[in-house]
Amino acid sequence: MATLHIEDQHESVDTIKQTLRRSTDEAYKTRLKAIILAKLGRRRYEIVEQLVVDPTSVTLWVQRYNQAGIEALKTNKGGRPKGHPKWDTTIFTALAKELDKGGYWSIPRMMEWLKEHTQETIPEQTVWYRMDKLGYSYKGARPHPVKGDQERQATFKKGASLRSWRRV
Repeated sequence: MATLHIEDQHESVDTIKQTLRRSTDEAYKTRLKAIILAKLGRRRYEIVEQLVVDPTSVTLWVQRYNQAGIEALKTNKGGRPKGHPKWDTTIFTALAKELDKGGYWSIPRMMEWLKEHTQETIPEQTVWYRMDKLGYSYKGARPHPVKGDQERQATFKKGASLRSWRRV
């Protein structure tokens, strides 16, 4: 089995060892150790045995390192992605006032209203969540079959457009 190909354009072994000593993230330390061993000429199966990790992981770490250096090996802590907006609650309050005027308001219609008034496209899930937080619950416009009772279904259909979004 051949040794892993490591790019020399990135950090030296000494620099990686210094980073390893400063780090408190154990997963990141393991990745750095794998890169050090690979730079020292160890084969993949030797790295796997020494660090007790999956061979696929070692290959992935080397590929990441070759692409972007040790920064690519850092653990992703999650959280809100950059550029993911926090929406101003006043726009949803204004939408709620429109809902209170009556009529059938589907999520797509609300999204259109919001785009028209804010010039921004707000995701469907966000609209749903925000309106729920304001105390509005969704009631579908589709009639529920009541054991074939045509009259009750027709009555439901007539009132569905008025009941589609209601204050809880």
